[in-house]
Order: sequence, then C-alpha cells, then structure tokens
Amino acid sequence: MPSEAAAGNRGALAIIAGRGDLPRLIAEATRDAGRPYLVISFAEAPLDWVDDHPHEAHRFEKIGRMFRALKRAGCREVVFAGAMDRPRLRPWAFDAMALRVGSRVLRLLRQGDDAMLRGFGAIFEEEGIRLVAPADCIDGPALTAEPGVLGRLRPEARARGDVARAAEILRALGPVDVGQAAVVAGGVCLGVEAVEGTDALLARIAALPAAKRAHAPPPAGVLLKMPKPGQDRRLDLPAIGPRTVRGAAAAGLAGVAIEAGGVQILDRAATVAAADRAGIFLWSVAPEAL
Repeated sequence: MPSEAAAGNRGALAIIAGRGDLPRLIAEATRDAGRPYLVISFAEAPLDWVDDHPHEAHRFEKIGRMFRALKRAGCREVVFAGAMDRPRLRPWAFDAMALRVGSRVLRLLRQGDDAMLRGFGAIFEEEGIRLVAPADCIDGPALTAEPGVLGRLRPEARARGDVARAAEILRALGPVDVGQAAVVAGGVCLGVEAVEGTDALLARIAALPAAKRAHAPPPAGVLLKMPKPGQDRRLDLPAIGPRTVRGAAAAGLAGVAIEAGGVQILDRAATVAAADRAGIFLWSVAPEAL
C-alpha cells in the first residue's frame, strides 16, 4: 500500500464488493491508510459489514447512477473483490447509460468469468477509472504466498502426483475460460470448479458415494487452485481461506495446493492453523513446477 500522500494523488478508491472477506479487508486497509474510498454493493447481494464504511447500494440496471456516485466521490481507481452471482437483468429498468451499454453487458454475461470481468473492467476504464488488483490495496503481508509447505504436514508422493494431474486438467480447460480449481484423487478427477464456486465443489466431493472413490478412499486427493492461463489478475485472482480448508477436510482430501503468487490467502495465519488442526497439508507450488 502506498503512503497516505501517494494514495491521495491517486484519488479515491472504488471497491466493487461481492461476498467473502476480501472486500471488507480492502475497505479496512484503505480506511487505515487514510485514503478516501467508496464501497459499492448491489441491492441483489446485500453485505452485513458495510455500515462501518462509506457505502452505496446500487442496482445493475442503474449503472449510470453508480458511475455518477463514483465521480462525485472522486474515484479514479477501482478494485473488484469478492464473489458475485451473475444478475438477472431487467431491461425495462435500464437507465440511460445501461441502455447505451446494455447489449454489450448482455453479451458479457453469456461469456466465461474472465472474459466477462475483462469486459466490465473495460467499461470502468472507458469512464476514466483505472483498474487495480486487490494485492495493490492491502498493506502488510502479501496476499499471495511464496513457494513451499505452509503448515506442519508435507504432501506425499501420491499427493504430488495428484497436484500435477489437477494442473494438467486446469491448463486444458483454461482456454475455454472454465475453472480455477480441480479435485483429483489417485490420478482421477473427482470434480472441477464451474460457476458454483470452490465451496460448492468441495461439498459435491464430500457427497460422492464411496464407490466413486474406491480407488483412493479418504483421506486422499487434493484440491488445486490456480489462475487460468492468461487471466487478468487484477480482476479475479483465485482465493482460499479457512473455510476452504475446512471444506477440503470435510471432503476427505489429504491437502490443498495453490499456485505460488497466483492465489490469495485470506487470513493466512488462520488458514494455516485450520490445515494443521484438520491434519491436511497446505502447499504453495511454484508455477514452473505445475
């Protein structure tokens, strides 16, 4: 995070906030740095922490109103943070700006996550608001991890093979803009993340019949999270946290692996502690080793 004077030169920060801890952490860090900011949530996805921050709730159909609010607040940079469901738009409620970009937005909503977010990011930049990454907005320890084992337990050879297989799967799916996470056990893919998100993926693995995992009964297998090839890391960097670790343990996995430098760890100390308590490994893998 830059100094208070440098932050002031960059204008106010717009925080487009979805679910999860990351937008709250960014808002708190920006407030602590003395930089002006405005949290934007959407009426369709209310947040329970925003009352402590400068905040406005908007509707997707009224984006002209939202951009006017950002300009009044002096926002010259924007960060996208947190998960958000794709909206079901009501074209009859569009304001003038929404009408102008509406056909473009509707096309974006039919694309993969990365392409969609790139398109939305381009709209902000056309309005003179520069995109920044979440990692540029938080002071203190980096959100991403260096290569190495982060907890007490180390992955065994079979788990390392499962990580390699999961990386192969995700690299194959990346060009079609699908998936930042895969679960592999004994070399067999048990699931790939799609629009449901990582928590739902892990819940799905936990519910698999035992016969589907007879080749590698729990505890076995790994969750790997990594960015898609060519992904714009300002917009949608993958993240894990204590809940991810608890979900992996409940799914009977041996561990969680992430691409070093490419995946955010929310509340790192608590995430590592959760892995140690659950008896699973937490491994940050160098990109060239995946």
